[in-house]
Amino acid sequence: MLLSRAAVIAANRFGLGARPAEVPAIAADPRGWLRAQIADAVSGAVPPAPLRAMPFATDHTEALFRARIAAEGGDLDVVNETMARERFRPAALAEAAALFRAQVATEAPFVERWAMFWANHFTVGARLPILGATAGGFEREALRPHLFGRFGDMLLATARHPAMLIYLDNANSVGMSSPVAARFPVGMTENHAREILELHTVGRESGYTQDDVVALARILTGWTFGRTAIDGCKPGHFCFIAQRHEPGTPTLLGRIFGQPDAAQGEAALAMLAAHPATARRLALKLARHFIADDPPEDAVATLERAYLDSGGDLLRLAETLIALPEAWRDDPASRKLRTPREWLIAAARLLDLDVQPGPVWRILQALGQAPFGAPSPAGWPDRAEAWLASDALRQRLDLAYALTRRLPPQLSPAGLLDAALGETAGPATRRAVLGAESAADAFAMLLASPEFQWR
Repeated sequence: MLLSRAAVIAANRFGLGARPAEVPAIAADPRGWLRAQIADAVSGAVPPAPLRAMPFATDHTEALFRARIAAEGGDLDVVNETMARERFRPAALAEAAALFRAQVATEAPFVERWAMFWANHFTVGARLPILGATAGGFEREALRPHLFGRFGDMLLATARHPAMLIYLDNANSVGMSSPVAARFPVGMTENHAREILELHTVGRESGYTQDDVVALARILTGWTFGRTAIDGCKPGHFCFIAQRHEPGTPTLLGRIFGQPDAAQGEAALAMLAAHPATARRLALKLARHFIADDPPEDAVATLERAYLDSGGDLLRLAETLIALPEAWRDDPASRKLRTPREWLIAAARLLDLDVQPGPVWRILQALGQAPFGAPSPAGWPDRAEAWLASDALRQRLDLAYALTRRLPPQLSPAGLLDAALGETAGPATRRAVLGAESAADAFAMLLASPEFQWR
């Protein structure tokens, strides 16, 4: 079945690439196909099967800190390296494979792309072995329960999650005037506060200052997790420790926060989630991801208004996005270049490939997008120029040939061409695919075609 241009946009720009079995449903009602996925997710659809049996992130953090407690007075470097070798590195490999298989097998690709967007917005990179093991759990526990809920709830869940507390070092942040600081040589860290302001919420355009960063850092002191036998918290699990909290009533973005204990941080995050600058920043990022590198201002303004009018309701935002006429334009300015991960997922979905855990990691690393390997808390770039290097595109071509060497002979190049690109396949691509000397060559030509690189 030849997909219409609108159906191709639904499958690729909003989804993760068509699986042949999905083509009739997409073709019949592209927008309805997307809305049905949201409705299923809102009504309680469970995550894709590969993710259901994965461990909690706190299984790993608890194991680490119980091992450290047991080794108190011993060599903690040995404990860390043993845990990394025997537990965290194998867990990271398993997490990467499970997530990739979930995205390939999912029957709700828009929901998975929506989850990918928020996982990149709230990046947790694997700069430590424990983070590679817990990044997948972070997505399942802090993000997925709130995908179509309130942004403020998602923001709070990310700020309390052990993976984020480790990644941005807030677990070690102690108020300089706190009771703990009076007894031990500790200090306050600003990393988490700065990234919440700069990346997760209002952004630099809001005009926040260094004083605001310090204020939020003070507010978030005491947000940590259990790590010793005497701190009163379950090892590796989130808790607020009042003895580590900076006393006082700091001023953040012109507002004074005098709430007691953890309520101070909760109030500050709620204020940031509701801030107009947060609405603007999220609207721009969503429009850039789903519409164009330089999205139309009208589309950004519509998403911004939907966020503000709904109090940060992500369901409302997703529905507004699907309804935007700008999101359905088929012109060069509205195309989005697939990242290496998106390209590999689309290829696997189209060809029904089962890529094993080790190869998934190695392939994505070779393509420049290693699992949980974002280069900074800003996440992976979402503009074409970041992925257009000639070497990177040549690697896709080489991999396209490697992926198509062992495909079953019954696959039809013509059928897969129509499922993947439909009416958007240009004459040159059709000639190359349909005139190839072998089926394997035809599939490789399809995966390497200019149209398949874009969504």
